[in-house]
Amino acid sequence: MRGAAFFLADLAREISIPLRFEFLQISSYHDSIVPSKEIQPISAGSKYIKHRHILIVEDIIDTGQTLKLLTEHLKKLNPKSLKICTLLDKPHCREVALKIDYLGFEIPNVFVVGYGLDYAQLHRNLPYIAVLENTPQ
Repeated sequence: MRGAAFFLADLAREISIPLRFEFLQISSYHDSIVPSKEIQPISAGSKYIKHRHILIVEDIIDTGQTLKLLTEHLKKLNPKSLKICTLLDKPHCREVALKIDYLGFEIPNVFVVGYGLDYAQLHRNLPYIAVLENTPQ
């Protein structure tokens, strides 16, 4: 939710049809640069999505585990359609198959910050995306 905020704001300004926003928060990093095997749903979303076209806007996709959990949850709410849009994708880290409908950039397996992306809740406000070097594991 927080990581995609900058991207979502810019993307929404480019879409000309009326939009409704629902925010779901799921965490897999827990203040580390290594994704945890434990995915924590923090908020569950709205029943509003039933019979609606849904676009999941992600900041970055790496293993795909978090997005798999999210899409399974949303499919239970019976949307009319469900598509995925991500700013960044790390396909070399993928553990589950995903269909990404809209992709900004493919990146290597590096830890990035800025433009909403963080390390331990820091660096989100950078106006660019940068590789974070020398981070503790």
